[in-house]
Amino acid sequence: MIWVVVINLILVTTSNLYFYFMDYLSYQFQDTESFINTFDELPLWSAPFGLLLLKNLELRHNMSIVDIGSGAGFPLIEIASRAGKTCKVYGVDPWINANKRVKEKIKNFGLTHVELFEVSSENIPLPDNSIDLIVSNLGINNFDRPKVVFKECHRILKPNGRISITSNLFGHWKLFYDIFYNSCLELGSRLEVGIELAELVRKEELHRATIESIIQQFDESGFKISKIIEETLEMKFLDGSSFLNHHFIKIGWLGSWKSIIPENLHELVFRNVEKNLNHHAELNNGLLLTVPIAYVEATKN
Repeated sequence: MIWVVVINLILVTTSNLYFYFMDYLSYQFQDTESFINTFDELPLWSAPFGLLLLKNLELRHNMSIVDIGSGAGFPLIEIASRAGKTCKVYGVDPWINANKRVKEKIKNFGLTHVELFEVSSENIPLPDNSIDLIVSNLGINNFDRPKVVFKECHRILKPNGRISITSNLFGHWKLFYDIFYNSCLELGSRLEVGIELAELVRKEELHRATIESIIQQFDESGFKISKIIEETLEMKFLDGSSFLNHHFIKIGWLGSWKSIIPENLHELVFRNVEKNLNHHAELNNGLLLTVPIAYVEATKN
């Protein structure tokens, strides 16, 4: 087919030769204990969200606190350290290897008031009406059944207890998704499915939460919104090649992007995406991506 020949061509702009480093297409995540020991990229990504969360938490003596989706320990360990030992802090996450790392932190930091539950957030082993504060830093993004999780949060919270979450919102990396979308459209003259692929890219972009959808989730789960704060995170990369090959991009997002595209078209499509990202970066002194973020706080009705 024509596209088989095309993908082997060297793509050249009017005055620039682009080089491609497409190792990311063969990347496979390996969830091992040795991997998690070097896994600092998730806290790096989640730090702006976590700092917004920490800035707005109202801590008091003798609180019971639950971190939903506590992962490798951020912000769980920081919240426990800031709240002090009059408080009891629980981390909830089914991720086995991440919990091993958190246990080492708990031991090394002497945090005797922290307990981990290696379970799904859909079934938290705590009594009804027993928790003062629930936090979740980007956890809402990863719930398979958010309605069930919110129902469970409502169950364990005391009357007038608070839940505070952060989330990235629709508009996340809009520049990247626009270039991804247009790159698929460009291939429409060579691929009958070009327009269809572009629409799948747009659908992937649209699945992210909005302030309105988050408010609706809280309302439907029996919570009353008390505070919403919106900010914007900026992330700059040298070019598209560095972005696509970044280890955390490969861990967190590449799989979903690849799933949109038939495997036999991966190289063709992503080569075009990478080319267009690099061209944009060359014209704009780098690739600047923005992420709308939100802190949302609510109380149990």
